[in-house]
Order: sequence, then structure tokens, then C-alpha cells
Amino acid sequence: MKVGKIVSSVLVALALSLLVTAYPTRAQLSTKWTIMVYMAADNNLDPAGLDDILEMQMVGSSDHVNVVVLFDRWIEACGFNGSALLYIREDMNETVWGGWSNAYELNMGDPETLKWFINYTVENYPAEKYALILWDHGGNWEGVCWDWTDNDYLTIEEVKMAISESAIGHIDLLGFDACLMASIEVAYTMSLTGKVGVMVASEEFIPWDGWPYDLILGELIENPEWSAEEFSIHIVDNYVASYSHGTQGFAWYATLSAINLAEVKTIVSQITSLTGEILANFKTYKSAVTGAKSSADRYWFGFWHQGAYIDLYQFIYMLGTINNKLTSYTIPILEMWNEVIIHAGACGGPHTNGANGLTIYFPRNRNLFYTPEPYYESVPEFAEATKWYELLTKYFNK
Repeated sequence: MKVGKIVSSVLVALALSLLVTAYPTRAQLSTKWTIMVYMAADNNLDPAGLDDILEMQMVGSSDHVNVVVLFDRWIEACGFNGSALLYIREDMNETVWGGWSNAYELNMGDPETLKWFINYTVENYPAEKYALILWDHGGNWEGVCWDWTDNDYLTIEEVKMAISESAIGHIDLLGFDACLMASIEVAYTMSLTGKVGVMVASEEFIPWDGWPYDLILGELIENPEWSAEEFSIHIVDNYVASYSHGTQGFAWYATLSAINLAEVKTIVSQITSLTGEILANFKTYKSAVTGAKSSADRYWFGFWHQGAYIDLYQFIYMLGTINNKLTSYTIPILEMWNEVIIHAGACGGPHTNGANGLTIYFPRNRNLFYTPEPYYESVPEFAEATKWYELLTKYFNK
């Protein structure tokens, strides 16, 4: 989820005045990048969505960069239902589909909506490279993009399905402007689409202000030839820098990482070997697992070390440090890490060791966020392939 400030009525009024409707236009076919933002703001983040659209309008689209937003709103915040597909220009929007009435109310928690958005954008705004940003609350393996009107959300399997079944050939960059999504479970599931190159997400929560779209888009428009890797590095740097000098409490410990999904399957295979060894000799290694779990930074509610997710790199490193019998399994993962993590950044906060780019699900104890069955159902491919589900149930078995 996102947490933070209250948006003033003046700012909201200004944002509404900028949501103008114009005649649809087709973007130039020579476009280098098309940025697709799936803004599921049909919940208490509705005002934050307006904020981010204003940031996008500070830059707008260009001859080489399209910025397209599917914006779904929450009636309790704005007074009306509806969804609109917006082409972002400097200081204004063009509504190319939809409007603010029940006739255009979309369920953003339906994978068919996401698939339609991808297909519509690719057809109408073709480009050499594509970025898809899923914007909203995030719950790691639990899902993303909550729609309160329809009481629905996208599971991780549904995101995978929508991307896999869409007409797009390749998503160069998949971004999550949503909390907690930089996990090995999410990364592995997205890699199974065979369509995504780089994933950008946060190990920790995302503050209210989210990504700094004016800075991110401004740099891309100045450098439209950037590869997905180059673009991802600048997203991470701009995001972390935007919170490094903040004074808004939680914003002091923002994290973001860029992940090379092409290499994720290799590291998952290595994790599978490690998990197999631990399960085969569980009594020998249980104390090392406990020590490593306790030493690794814990995400969400970091100050109290209660969150369900731990930094994967730190966990693996400490396993081999505590019990050197495991180093033949842990060292290959550590050596592979820089091939998987393109770039990672963090600023301040309770995470004393610094964010290394990916988390893994490992609750502190049985009483804090330990829900093994929903975990398995949400990311079955990872849970089964790595036997991580089996390790968790064995570890927490009374």
C-alpha cells in the first residue's frame, strides 16, 4: 500500500481541470518508447493518482515517447465513477477512450482489463520499446491493483496471464509503482511470461508520492535511445534521490531495484538446490536458517522487524556464514546476484544493511503473516519449483 499526506482541495480542483477531453490522435509510428501506466486508483489512492498525472503533464509525450494512462477513479473520493484512457501531453490530457460515468466503469482487478489496455495501446501507439507500469496498492505475492468498486484485484497469476495472452511481443520494462513487489516470487512469475525484460519494483512500501514521473519521463524524453536497462537505472536513481532528503517520516527509507528477468530462472534453480539440501538435512541446518532469517532486513513494518519478507541476498549470505557446509550452495547464488540485479538503491530507515534488490517470503514466526496455503496458491510455480513452500511448512511445524 501507499501511505502519506492529504492532498488539498485546491490541488484536486486543479487536477480535475486538467482532465480535459479532446479528439483522439494516433501517435507517430517512429516512436522509440510507449509508456503504459495502468493506474488502478479506484480506492483511497485516487488523489495520489491525480498527483502523478500532474507530474506526467509537466513533461508530456514527445515525438519519440508516448505516455498513455488508463485511469480508474473512486466515487468516494471524486464523486463519480468511470475510467478513461488518457494520452498525456504537456499541461493537458487527451481522453482517447472512456469518461467519468458508470458506462465506462472498468474493473481494474480483472486480467481482461489489463490485457485490453495493453492491446489497445500497442495497436494505437506502436513503438520500438514498451514499458508497462502497474500503479496502485501492492501486496507482494498476494497481488496488486485493488479495485474497491468491484471488490477485486489482480493476482500475480492473473498479471502473468494478461501479459502472456496479450498481443504485445515484448515488454522491455515492467514497473510496479506499488508496495513490496520486488520479490523473487513475483520476479520469477513474471519471467514465466517469456515477454518481460526488466522489472522495476520496491522491496519496501512505496510512499504516497510514488515514482517522480516528471523526473523519470523528462530524462527519457531527453534520451529516447535508452535501452530498458539504462532506463531502469535512471528510474531507480531518481526515485531514491527524490526521497533521500525528504522530511515526510516513512519516506526516509524508500527502496527500488531493477531486475534482469532473463537471469532469474538461473538463480531460482540455485535456490532450489539450496532448499533441497536444507530439507534433506533439516535438523543440521535449522539453527542456521533461524540465524540467517533473523539477521536479514525485514520488509514492511521494518522498525519492529515484523514484516513477512526478508532481503534474499542477506539471508543467503548469512546461511553460508553461519554454517560453512552450505557455502557450496550459497556462493553460486551470491556470485550470480549482480547478473540478476541491474541496480538497487535505498535511503535511510531501519534497513541497516541496505536493500539488495529482492525479498523472499519468510515470516518472523507462526503468528505474524504466516499463511502458507494462500502463498502456495498465489505463486504455485515458485513454491513448487523451489520447494520453498515445503521448507516453510517444515520450519514452522510445531
